[in-house]
Amino acid sequence: MESTVMISSLLCNILIGCFCIVVLSWAVVAIQTVINDFKREKREEKKALQDDEYHEKRMKSFDK
Repeated sequence: MESTVMISSLLCNILIGCFCIVVLSWAVVAIQTVINDFKREKREEKKALQDDEYHEKRMKSFDK
């Protein structure tokens, strides 16, 4: 009887530990996703600004 309780307790602890690992890894992935999205948005804004500047220069040279 006592060994059954001990085994159940051990299995429960293993299950809780696995759950904690899964939750922590999910949190890390979520944080990385937010950071990468922010970097991508900044990169896209910079690219759009460069494209606009390039377009203006091309139109000025086209008018000449």
